[in-house]
Amino acid sequence: MTFAAIFKTALLSAALLGAGSANATFKTGSIGGASVDDVTLAGDNADKLVYSSLNPMSKGSLAFSLAFWNTGSLFWNKLETVDGKYVTDYSSRFDFTFGKDKTGKSGTWSITNVSTKYDATLDLTLAIHASNASTAFLFDETTIGAGETLNGTWDIEWLNKGGQVPGFSNAVLFGRDLCLTTAIPAVPEPATLPMLAGGLALVALAARRKSKK
Repeated sequence: MTFAAIFKTALLSAALLGAGSANATFKTGSIGGASVDDVTLAGDNADKLVYSSLNPMSKGSLAFSLAFWNTGSLFWNKLETVDGKYVTDYSSRFDFTFGKDKTGKSGTWSITNVSTKYDATLDLTLAIHASNASTAFLFDETTIGAGETLNGTWDIEWLNKGGQVPGFSNAVLFGRDLCLTTAIPAVPEPATLPMLAGGLALVALAARRKSKK
């Protein structure tokens, strides 16, 4: 990337950062009542949000990358997209679901770690687009255990140019700074320990009898 391109990207992202931290108004609407509790994951609110006039489906992470730079790297990977009724998977490590209610202004989502061997820790950003504007929600250092599914909710609270809450258009889930660690086997429940000990005793007894023969 040339210096001119880097400078242009920095200026754009700085403007978007300012928009995310204040009720900045674009020609297409305003941030309205959008807040970090509009999107949740595993019962937790998002850590940060950024409101932007850019569509993450076509512009990628330009709308929020510099706004979230101080919690990780600048580089985000597209994991999943939702365009209308279609969910497209770009990651072999995670599965993603996204559902809307009848209003098209709220719903549920989830992410699943498909590995049975490795726990995954990464930053996640869910960017939701509606009425030619979008809001990106950051979940910093999210851990998803091997085979685990994290469930969440989403709501659109920003306003279109008519001052109304718009309906859903599309969404993109981004990830960065993925770290994999070997999953630790679960410790047996205390109630199962006597059964385990009894089973081992029977195995030892059978082996002893066999050796005597």
